[in-house]
Amino acid sequence: MLRSGVIIRGHWLCGLWGLGAWVASVAVLSGAEFKVQLPPSMDKWMYPFEFGTGGSRPVAPTFASFDPRFDTRDAEFLLGWQTQSVIPTNAAPSRYVLRRVRLSLTVGRDLVNNVTGERVTFLYDPSFDSYRTHLSPQDPAYQADDDAGRPVEIFGVGFRNGFDALGYTEDSSFGVVGAFTSNNISIGTRNAFAAIFDAQGRLIDIANHVGQTNAGWTQPPFEARPWGVGQTVGVTPGQSAPLGSTFTFDLDLSDPQIAGYVARSVASGRLSLMVSSLSPAKQVTPGGTGSGGSGAYPQWSTREDNLFPGPVLEVEGLVIGDTDADADGLPDDWERLSFGNLDQVASGDPDADGATNLAEWTAGTDPLSAAEVLRLTPMGTEALPALRFPIRPNRIYSVERSTDLKTWVAAPGELTYPATGWAAWTGTDESPSDARFLRVRVRQE
Repeated sequence: MLRSGVIIRGHWLCGLWGLGAWVASVAVLSGAEFKVQLPPSMDKWMYPFEFGTGGSRPVAPTFASFDPRFDTRDAEFLLGWQTQSVIPTNAAPSRYVLRRVRLSLTVGRDLVNNVTGERVTFLYDPSFDSYRTHLSPQDPAYQADDDAGRPVEIFGVGFRNGFDALGYTEDSSFGVVGAFTSNNISIGTRNAFAAIFDAQGRLIDIANHVGQTNAGWTQPPFEARPWGVGQTVGVTPGQSAPLGSTFTFDLDLSDPQIAGYVARSVASGRLSLMVSSLSPAKQVTPGGTGSGGSGAYPQWSTREDNLFPGPVLEVEGLVIGDTDADADGLPDDWERLSFGNLDQVASGDPDADGATNLAEWTAGTDPLSAAEVLRLTPMGTEALPALRFPIRPNRIYSVERSTDLKTWVAAPGELTYPATGWAAWTGTDESPSDARFLRVRVRQE
């Protein structure tokens, strides 16, 4: 056990955390490095009125609608890859060390301005825009957008109505689409949707996070941080992105939940991503209750396009194998990755942070950085304790309590993820105890 957070007689003194047994995986060849580039095995324009053509179109526009009958992220671009032929799948997700995940897309079509005759595309915006910049200026939460254009963003994918990443194909239905005159044509009904992780660690639908005014939509607006924002070269921010421009989207692998999503996906052999943009469509809300845009929104070449290159995914990383040639309890691949040799032992602590090499391997932390270690921060009150601690990809955490440091039981409480890279636990048991100890157990997914 390593000390890092304990309650004794209702007073915070120090702390304690323990390591759970990690889940063994099927044997993997040692040193399974991978660096792959591959086109999608499926791509589909996700638009309510694509009427069966979403999987065969040469371009996939991504735009927003501020008509209250539709999801704000009205048209999105779904991409899926079968990776099992190029990335090993016979390993636990925690065995995947990802270095880079990048999607490249090409601007495949432009627009003719009916007034000037000029051919234009969307304005390049390489930075994140808060949902508040899309609200009415009369809204108290409104925030002015300080740059021109709207970013193109990439997210994970969630599924509903019995679909998953394997079962959803180019021929699968968009979702529930009612009569055009109804008040809830498609809000919250698409079978595959752009998704982020919420505070409970669940994938949630962000297709309408800006919040339409609609009787069928009651959820208030919320921020949806993208997993990556499209970048291009040779174009000044605020200027029109030329036809044929290549945009790259690097997933933020510093976020343990994003890295975990990708690791679980490649471990299963199927990765899904969604490209989205809040560039307004030209459409104007019937009755004049909302305004449209210029119609200059992104239009991306799909794998069916014959004019410009289709999407390409690049994934670089390593699968940690089972081989332990020196029988020291540490996988050889992890030792080489961490130390550059096999000279360390499981009980060693080269960064002197109180965590052994075995503990660091199990927890997914850096054995050469004292700043990166599973350390608990006490919070809460004497009667209702709380903890905060850093998390790593594909680790499962649980909080336990004890009165004697011998018998441990699950500690009643709620585990949430309030900020990138962090977990918070709040206890719900207020029963008195002469001595209460808390520990966090971590095991590999």
